[in-house]
Formats: sequence, C-alpha cells, structure tokens
Amino acid sequence: MRILTVSQMIKAEQQSDRLGVSLSQLMDNAGEALAQEIAAHCKRLECTSPLILAGKGNNGGDGLVAANILAQRGLTPVIMLCCGEPATDLSRARMAALDKRIKVINWSDDEENTVLSAALICDCIFGTGFKGELRDSIKPLFECIARSSAFVIACDIPSGANARSGQVSTLAVKADTTLTMHAVKLGMTLSPARYHCGKIKTADIGIPEGVYESCEEFDHEITLDDDRDLKALLPDRPPWGHKGTFGRLLCVCGSDSYIGAAAMACEAAMRSGVGLTELLSTEKCIASVSVRSPELIYTALPESGTCDLLRKRIDLADAVLIGCGLGTGHLARELLITAVSESEKPLIIDADGINLLSENIDILLKKKTQVILTPHPAELARLCGASTAEVLADRWRFAAEFAKRYGVIVVSKAAETIITDGKRTEVIRTGSTALSKGGSGDMLAGAVASLTAQRNDSLFENAVLGCFIIGESAKALETEMSPRGIIARDILSRIPLTLKDMETK
Repeated sequence: MRILTVSQMIKAEQQSDRLGVSLSQLMDNAGEALAQEIAAHCKRLECTSPLILAGKGNNGGDGLVAANILAQRGLTPVIMLCCGEPATDLSRARMAALDKRIKVINWSDDEENTVLSAALICDCIFGTGFKGELRDSIKPLFECIARSSAFVIACDIPSGANARSGQVSTLAVKADTTLTMHAVKLGMTLSPARYHCGKIKTADIGIPEGVYESCEEFDHEITLDDDRDLKALLPDRPPWGHKGTFGRLLCVCGSDSYIGAAAMACEAAMRSGVGLTELLSTEKCIASVSVRSPELIYTALPESGTCDLLRKRIDLADAVLIGCGLGTGHLARELLITAVSESEKPLIIDADGINLLSENIDILLKKKTQVILTPHPAELARLCGASTAEVLADRWRFAAEFAKRYGVIVVSKAAETIITDGKRTEVIRTGSTALSKGGSGDMLAGAVASLTAQRNDSLFENAVLGCFIIGESAKALETEMSPRGIIARDILSRIPLTLKDMETK
C-alpha cells in the first residue's frame, strides 16, 4: 500500500486542482465519504444525532459538508465549533451553505454534557497540519472526548496526532475508526499515532490517477510491509547447495567489554541462513563466544597489523558486518575506516560502527561498495548532527535525506522501522516490546548481514526481510510468553521457525 507524506498529500491536491478536480470538489467528496461512514455507524448504534466536532480549517469543512448530507438523509447532526468560526475560504463557504435546520453550538465548559452524552462523535477538529501540543484553552474539550463512551470517528487523522512523525500530543483523540482521505499518511503508520487511529479506512475523494506522473514530489515512494510477498524475498536455497553456496559473512564485532553483542549478531546470522560466519575480534571475546557457538570461524585480532588482517578476511567474505560491541577506541576506529574506505564487499554498519562513523561522516563518500546503516534514533541523530528530539519529530525526513546524501540504505529502528535509500521507503510494523531490550539491534544487524552474504544484489530487500524475520520471531513468542520476560536468546531460537513459516506460506 502506498502511503503519503503530508507534503505529498498537499501536492496531490494541488495537482488534482490543475487536472480539473478542484479543491472545492475534493472537500465535497471527502464530506460525502465521511457522511456515509457516520451514517453506517449511526444505523448500527441506533443513533440519530451524531455530534460533529469542527475545527476552523478544512478538516472542519469536511465535517460541515458531512453534516449537510446527513441532514438531507433524515438524521439530526449537531455541529460543535471547537476553535471559533471557520477560517479558510473553503470552510467558510461550507458554513454559509449549511442547512438552517442543523444545530450549531460553540464549545465551552457549559457544553461538556453535550460531548459526554453523545453516542457518536466525529472528530473534524485538526487535520494533517497539526504538530506540537494542544493549546491549554482547548484541552478541556479533549479531556471530555477522552472521558466519553461515544463511538469516535476521526476525519483524516485523529486530532492531536502528527501526520509527519507519528508523535501525539497529550490528550490526542483516540478514535475507534479513522477515515483518511485518498491515502494513509506516514505518521498514521508510526507509533504512537497508529494506536490512536483505530481501524483505518481510506476514502476515494476523486484525486485523478495522473497526479503522480511527471511530479518530482512523488518520485520517492513510501510503502508498508503489509503488501509484501516476503517469501519471494528469501534467498534461493537449492537442494544441492553446500556451505559455500550460501555465502560467507565476516563479523568485525565485539571487544573485551562487549562480548554479548558479538555473540548475538553472529548467532542471528547463522540462524538466518548464511553458510559460513567468521568472527574477527579480540582473544577474550572469542574465548567467551566460542563456548556458546562452536559453529563459527574465529580469527583473533593481533597486536599489530590489524588492518592488513582485516583486508585479507574481507577478501574471503561475501559481506561484512562491523560495529556490534566493537567499542570506540583507536583500534576500532582504524578497523571502521579501513572497512568503509577499502571494502568492495557490501557493508552493514551497526552500533559502535555508527558512532565512530559519525565522527568522520564524510568517509562514506569514499566507499567502494553498498552500505547499510542500522541506527536507533539517538545514533541517527549523531549521524545527522541533530538532537534526538529533532529526529523523532521527523524521523523519515532525517533518514531519507541522509540516505540520499551519502548513497546508503538507512534502517531507522524504532517501534516501527523505516528503511530508506533516499529514493524509496518501506515501513516495517511487525515486532514486539520484547525487542526493547539489549541484544535486539545486534540480532537485526546479524540477520540483515546474513541475508546480504547469501544474496548481495538486493540490499534493500535484505534489510526489509531481516527486519521482518526478527520482528515476527519476537511477535510469535508472545503467544506463549510475556514480552516482559522474552530475551534475545529466546528470539534467536525462534528464527528458524519463522523462516519455516515463511517458506510454507
């Protein structure tokens, strides 16, 4: 399913206007679709007087159109103006054309019971332009909505939710269903906003097919993983294959202080199908990991000549993972610079590798291969020279712009993972709070690297598949275990079963 950013939606409406379907007609179409949705739920609830909460912008205008149509169909909608009189040309025109039989009231504390007694509330207060926090003056209304037992329909997006970032203000509306116009907006797919939307339905408001053609704004396509045939993304596994057939991965991971990260990354790689996995690390790290994973190839870092050794090991590999538990000392920095500037094998960079990279970011311009970066929000902020708060306010934009500038694939990890190469984006929504623990990022990096060693001609798809494998493995465990108690080792053991499920679908 294609989803749109706020700016893309604005452009789609502008293009529609140029192609002959005016903004006024789009509002009428949106109001008609909204009226149909309200009427259907009114019938189910045996409600004859839905309450429409209207803001002063075009979102409120959609609600005014819907109210007119509902009145024509025999219902008695009540309009509550929540922010004063309509303030846009389109919404003012709809107010002027309002059926005189429709009751219109203004929100005030005296109208609290009107909200609390409503059986159905349609939220048309704020639209996709909302950001930040609700004003203090309107918070009492939102407190009433939260206390109400009414069925809530949101028009386009729940008021108080940010259609860009997925962030929500305190007291943002929690809808039972959201009727969004033309296409789902990016922020609606991201937490916590996605949990405020309820069931999302998309209304066709008549925007012509041609809006996406010959318009640079739409060159960057954003999709959801819901539509993916993930089985088709699995690397080929011929029955006559041997360990060399399924790739060789070099993991430059771990240090004396961070042994577990190397263990998690390497085991995730092995369980994701790669034929051979080699760990290049310190002797202390190897001594510990080898007890758990005798299947690995181990190469210890020498006291001198480490970069020469790294070059030799890279030559033998099909892909390289660097950074998990590597540390940020002088040796780690040398290894990272050598790998990025000299490797001709695909690179997956995670954790300490990203932190080191942020100190010398332009080295990416010297890369000789494809690169995947797997940052969490704080690491992405370091890469972009921004604060974590700034990144969280527009994570997609930061990730996409960075990916485009440096020609890399960014796997921006959070409750939903945003994967982008600067030209296209896929949002991965599978997962579990069981992944909100140490070791999860190492597993993801290992899985993506494993898939890349097996098939290095489609790194974007490898990133998508790796995220899905780890996310689904964690999610599947919730049928038997609480996510509170699930740890990385549990998820590692579930990976082969997740792959089996995918193979047999």
